[in-house]
Amino acid sequence: MKQLFRVLLLAICLSLVTMSLAPVALADRGMVPISDVTVYGPGQKAIIAWDGEEEILILSTDVRADGNTKVLEILPLPYQPQIEKGDFASFEQVDRLIKEHFPTSLIDRYKGEGPVPPGMEIVFHEKIGAHDITVVKASDPAELLKWAEEFLKSAGIEHSISSPRLESLAEEYIARGIKFFVFDLIEVGSEPKSIEPIKYRSHSDFLYYPLKISTLAEGSTDINLFLLTPEELALNLLMEKSELPEGMEIAKFYSRLGAKPVQFKITQEELAAIDQDAASLFGNGAWLTAMVYHGDLARLDRDLRVYKVYQTAPNNYQLLFNYGPGRCTSKHSSEATIGTLGNTVVIYGIAITPTPCYELEARLDPCLSSSVYPPPLIIDIIAQAKPGACVECIGEVPFWTKIANLVPGQDYDVTVRYEGEIICQERIYLPLSSASGYVEIPDKVTLESAGTPMIGFSFQGDGEALAPEVVVRIKVRGNDDRTHLAYLELKYGLTAIIEVNDVPAIIRLSQDCKLKIIDGQIFLDNGYRLLPVRVMPDEAAGRVKDEMQFIELKAVNDKAIYQVVSVTHGKLLGLVPREINIETKIDALSGEIIKREQPWWARFCW
Repeated sequence: MKQLFRVLLLAICLSLVTMSLAPVALADRGMVPISDVTVYGPGQKAIIAWDGEEEILILSTDVRADGNTKVLEILPLPYQPQIEKGDFASFEQVDRLIKEHFPTSLIDRYKGEGPVPPGMEIVFHEKIGAHDITVVKASDPAELLKWAEEFLKSAGIEHSISSPRLESLAEEYIARGIKFFVFDLIEVGSEPKSIEPIKYRSHSDFLYYPLKISTLAEGSTDINLFLLTPEELALNLLMEKSELPEGMEIAKFYSRLGAKPVQFKITQEELAAIDQDAASLFGNGAWLTAMVYHGDLARLDRDLRVYKVYQTAPNNYQLLFNYGPGRCTSKHSSEATIGTLGNTVVIYGIAITPTPCYELEARLDPCLSSSVYPPPLIIDIIAQAKPGACVECIGEVPFWTKIANLVPGQDYDVTVRYEGEIICQERIYLPLSSASGYVEIPDKVTLESAGTPMIGFSFQGDGEALAPEVVVRIKVRGNDDRTHLAYLELKYGLTAIIEVNDVPAIIRLSQDCKLKIIDGQIFLDNGYRLLPVRVMPDEAAGRVKDEMQFIELKAVNDKAIYQVVSVTHGKLLGLVPREINIETKIDALSGEIIKREQPWWARFCW
């Protein structure tokens, strides 16, 4: 007899999207078929709107099975949702907008049988079309699964859905404060059919979509999410408090002109055509971003979370600007060079003027948006003619400027504009070592991250808690017992930064990945053993020859590894420009390259 229960991710390429778009597939839920059949997912579609305080998730699934069956879908959520019927027209409108921008009651019986178990609370039940939906709030994973089995038994289904993997995931979700679980019982037949969309609405200070529960299944998949946000989504934001599954990125539209991200601004009227409730979250339109994932389900090691990033207030930044006397020049274009000096950005350049008799003014526009990371710093320079006569020749006026009071330990996108034209643009990193103050940890003190994902982590030195957001300096041992000065900082209580020789690596802290430094030796604690780290972040970066994006230190299969994300450029078949993302995994103990991954089509780029 076949295995009675299989959990299968429903994420198949979205037929609404044009063929010229990179393959797109949509949302994931844990799916449990309630009979001896295999469930397939010909298509699943999701739209997620989030304004920073409230989220609306519209979810629809196309399903079929190799026999008539009931399917139980499980969707974990961090907050109790309001649930109502959605509309297929929402997805039709998304399709239309993309083409424009890129032309080419079973539960009642259960409730009557006895009291709800301890640690469980049924907060919602309603039958909506083909859906029979129950939302429960749980604080005990064992009781949650026990309740689910009793619920199925009350529906006349004598099958067990318990498994070590499902119980482990339920325990992890509850430990992270995600305590609401949506149970959706639907009928599935052998003929493919679309199930009515369901709309989930809840207050949330972060955009959320559960993906890790999809690891209940095995194999490869394609995932698509359409995000609606008040500001343009920058994936670098996710290096901070947010979480992004490895391999998930913004979809791209490919044409003879090159690759463009599927990300654009839509009007309030276009929003209302997608969904009136979603439009009510935004006052002046929104940004639509298509997110894609292509790869193994096992790599979905985290859910999607996007937080706001609140940057330093603009008046905390200080612009120091000066210029020298003009002179005649043979140059034809203005230019500038961007660098750093401690925790200060320094810029030198020349401005080309009609004559040498010009003076310059500069203004700093931090463009601080609550959802943009890295923060953009824009220096606008304008020229004004001095009164009186002047020699008749093309002039150049040298200038130099500094931006002070910036926050160390993060990137900044610096742009210099002269008379409205960009003359220099560069992303720079201000190292933690440039911080004006830090806590020095003595050699023999044990430094560790203590806490949980739900309440956040903090640094402790020999059990004594350090102040939050403090920069720590400590001596660590690397290969051949060489000593390095390492700087560490916690961001938002969930991400640690460890920096050596001005090269940072991030560590996403969890119950399975904590940081410890004992007698100068760096370890990752996965809950079972201490995994030694002998290779420093700057050494790992030196193993990669491409343009580095970021480095993450993580615990994988009882081993500490560096995952280095870099980018290179090529032309597909020598014709179409393409950006090639490369992931290199490096053993943090030996420094050996474990694996280097790039898209399959990269072999056809040169």
